[in-house]
Amino acid sequence: MRKFGRWFLLSFLMMSVMFIAGCPKKSTDEGKAEDFITMGYQGPLTGPIAVYGLQTLAGIELAVAEANDYPGGVNGKKIKLEVFDSRGDKTQAVNGANRLITLDICAAVGEPTSGAYFASRDVYDRNSVPVISAGATAEGITKGREFVFRNTLLDAHGAPYLVDYVMENRDFKNFAIITAVNNDFSVGVSKIFRAYVEQKGGKVVVEQTISDGDTDVSAQITSLRNKDIDAVIYSGYYQEASLILLEMKKQGIEAILLGPDGLQSPKLWEVAKDATIGTIFYAGFAINSDDELVKAFNSKISSMGRSSDLFAAQGYDATKLLIKSIQESGVVDCSSKENRSKIRDILAATKDYKGVSGSMSFDEDRNAVKVPFLQEVYKMDNGSYSTRIVK
Repeated sequence: MRKFGRWFLLSFLMMSVMFIAGCPKKSTDEGKAEDFITMGYQGPLTGPIAVYGLQTLAGIELAVAEANDYPGGVNGKKIKLEVFDSRGDKTQAVNGANRLITLDICAAVGEPTSGAYFASRDVYDRNSVPVISAGATAEGITKGREFVFRNTLLDAHGAPYLVDYVMENRDFKNFAIITAVNNDFSVGVSKIFRAYVEQKGGKVVVEQTISDGDTDVSAQITSLRNKDIDAVIYSGYYQEASLILLEMKKQGIEAILLGPDGLQSPKLWEVAKDATIGTIFYAGFAINSDDELVKAFNSKISSMGRSSDLFAAQGYDATKLLIKSIQESGVVDCSSKENRSKIRDILAATKDYKGVSGSMSFDEDRNAVKVPFLQEVYKMDNGSYSTRIVK
């Protein structure tokens, strides 16, 4: 684990982001002081879920580079980004938030996973710093925290949308649910799936639990054999989902896998290959959308050497929203609560913002209101795997 306070240089498309130890200004080589508007980002850049943090950062980098490349920048200044690697650890997430608020940041893109965002959100809220998570989906994560936002599709919208689809269009009735019990996100998503399946008249035939980091799920999958199951719902992340899929294929269980946007990673089908075919998940972004904004975003992210996905898209949109709010507020100095509150109020009033992850508004609890994309994994004619929008 990285020690608290370790900072590093990040390369941008058209600019460099320089680490400045707690100081909002930096002198150039000629000795001329150059002002910046400082923003923060914290997330897992190393460790077992680094893919989420790195992809989110790619989207943030792109949005900042675009803002800094625009004539006049943002209110006449450039954006400077301060970054903290939390490894997705809750304690380190709190450390990162405490570090970033000392740097007079105007706003931050927070942790992309629910557990770490839960842990760190109150630091921002107590210090009146607007923060958006570009990935956290757990229930209630923004409630009662006036400066805490998220631009992610809510599981409370996505899970029912998926259940409606498979019950109405594929005649599914019986489900198994597998939950990662040491994962706040998974526990919350399973709760939503369970309640809605029963509300819809379906049946949860069997439930099993695993833990993030497990390498053997054979016993849990064995318990599903000889059960009348149309689909297995796994509410966690792609790492364990790939193990579940491979074990289901090995044991001859033909039910398809359903899940949340935690399954949306090319690494899922890179690992599980044919076992992934037919898997359906909900998400707030679809890489194969015909939308021109999405096509342009995909091209730009690819030019950075990163892949386009949900986290990159939502990181990009979150940053664009924050920059837009800063621009409209006219704020250039974020050392005061009053100025940060101006940014927060403009952000909270967002309605029908058109981003690469779709059109969105914020509700009264600062949750994004979005329409889900349901995506199915399939095998292309060339033997590789991709996803297609089924609804």
